[in-house]
Amino acid sequence: MLDFYSISGEGIKKETRKGNWLAVSNPTEDEKEQLHNDYDLPKKFFSLGENYSNVSFFKKYQTEDKDPICLMRFINIESIDEPELLSSTVTIFLTSEVLITVSESPLIDEVLENYKSDITTKAGLILLTLQVINSHYLAFLRKQRETIEEISQGTSNGSNKTILEKTTHTEKNLVYIDNLLKEQRKTINHLLESSLVSSDRDLAIEIELQTKQATTSVQIYREMLGSISGLINSMMDNRLNQLMKFLNTASLLLALPTLIFSLWGINTGGLLWRDSEIGSIMVVLLALLISIVSGVYLFKKDYDA
Repeated sequence: MLDFYSISGEGIKKETRKGNWLAVSNPTEDEKEQLHNDYDLPKKFFSLGENYSNVSFFKKYQTEDKDPICLMRFINIESIDEPELLSSTVTIFLTSEVLITVSESPLIDEVLENYKSDITTKAGLILLTLQVINSHYLAFLRKQRETIEEISQGTSNGSNKTILEKTTHTEKNLVYIDNLLKEQRKTINHLLESSLVSSDRDLAIEIELQTKQATTSVQIYREMLGSISGLINSMMDNRLNQLMKFLNTASLLLALPTLIFSLWGINTGGLLWRDSEIGSIMVVLLALLISIVSGVYLFKKDYDA
């Protein structure tokens, strides 16, 4: 689908055919061919988002006719619950005459809904699109902070399968977002250092601060989650040690009566109570007494001292 707009000091106006901003989403093969012919786009322009979905990019080219063009790509997350599965790219082609954006329709709709009256330049449109993308990352990180708090409270009640699964899922998401933000921050810095956004410096500074906040937050949350993971591992090790202590103690307590019964089963003379009518009962009581005394001693003994 192709949507044409005109961006001027008076704002954005939708056009029927031509304009200085062309918003593209899910173009057909005929529309791709039309855009290649009309705007001299790179041959693999529309396949960039499909082939390199996790790579951000900014490059300024000087064409043969001395008319510079810019090609840039940014990564947007569409879900704060499954960012890896529901992420998309925004590919931007910029010349002095036209700005072409290739992205999912919901992103452009959100930009227009929130900032339509604020967009007066093509650079402003790019920066406000980045602002929307950054807001998605920040919303995701706020969600992760809440999840980390839930995990932290859950560990105080003891680790369980649900806490472990939530910790693993959160850590995977943070690793994915961390690498996306590192890559995207480089691209945004290249854009902000260029002359393209010289007329929107206030907005550019805000975008830079948003990006730094996102990259800093994800590092903090990864370290927090790493500390909690270490605590969970220590708790599991302690539980395992307690279980092994119990099993070893139980094995020893079972071994003591077995040893006594084995000794009294020797077919030789001289054994105590051999000729007694209550000899068997005495042996059982002796084994039971030794087991009880040993059990009390072993369970009260502090092995960590």
